[in-house]
Amino acid sequence: MKKVSVIIPIYKGKKYVNKIFEQIEQQTCKNLEVIFIDDGSGDGSAEVIADKIAEIEDKAALNTESSGSYTSENCYKIISQSNTGQGGARNRGIEESTGDYLLFMDQDDYIKSDYIERLLEIAERDMCDIVISGYEHVTPEGGIREHVELVNNDWCRFMNITPWGKIYRRDFVVRENIRFLPVPLGEDIYFNVLSYSHAGKVSYTDYVGYQWVINDASVSNTVHKSVSEESDILILFDELAKMDTSGKWMRDETFRFFMLKTGIFHILYAAKATPYKRLLQYRTDIFKWLNTRMPGSENNKLVSWNGPEGERAGVRHAIYIYMLLRKMHLDGAFLWAFHLI
Repeated sequence: MKKVSVIIPIYKGKKYVNKIFEQIEQQTCKNLEVIFIDDGSGDGSAEVIADKIAEIEDKAALNTESSGSYTSENCYKIISQSNTGQGGARNRGIEESTGDYLLFMDQDDYIKSDYIERLLEIAERDMCDIVISGYEHVTPEGGIREHVELVNNDWCRFMNITPWGKIYRRDFVVRENIRFLPVPLGEDIYFNVLSYSHAGKVSYTDYVGYQWVINDASVSNTVHKSVSEESDILILFDELAKMDTSGKWMRDETFRFFMLKTGIFHILYAAKATPYKRLLQYRTDIFKWLNTRMPGSENNKLVSWNGPEGERAGVRHAIYIYMLLRKMHLDGAFLWAFHLI
């Protein structure tokens, strides 16, 4: 059986450790290399993980003596480093991995018991470099807020732009030197666009086995809530432009819509916690970038009530309404109202 390296960044995640081990041990896919990257937690996470690994190894040794078989077919590693952020931790995981495939998981999320097996089967069947799946957005108690299935291979690449919900062929990632950006905003977007740029084949599935847990204390719900030097989306945009040396993505209509969507959603996401004048300047800077580097972005044909195919209705409608207000020179007033809510 092919070996899958599961990379899990840990940052002050002591309370999640038992649940992670429980989910891994319940996977129907065995022969897993599970790599925990303790990213400068300082809360004892590494010690808890090390104790759990020792416990599993002791049980395996006892079982071997009595019956000649192991209780766990998985290999666990814990690597501690100074804090570098999720991107840096994942990069370290890639460097330490030895599996045939790479799979990323966040410390506070859930995976179904057949999740790894299902993605691995598709990767092997299609002989592809990446498999993309959908996800569920759930409460910490498991209540489903949103169920996202993928329905087409063109837009689904940008519907789920996170590293989780996917499996990557490791030799492809290593050969092409694909890594995460060492920044707190957009490091996963960069990793995936770079992956898509080099991939020979990308497959998708409507199977949903990853559950993204709502966490009010996460980086995306703290650092990204206001415009600052470290949460400026234009840093990501500049890096994507540098990466696209051939201009392939800058001409791709689907990618152009994705960039427009990303800019608008970050403006809206940061609206409540950002001073209004700063927010307006941020909006101006984003659209200036888009119109300069990707001329015609505001007239993208995918900006409509019904497109692109497969995108959630709420997202399609939000982009369409915002761009309609912008054409009427009312987006500033809308942002003012949004800012006050």
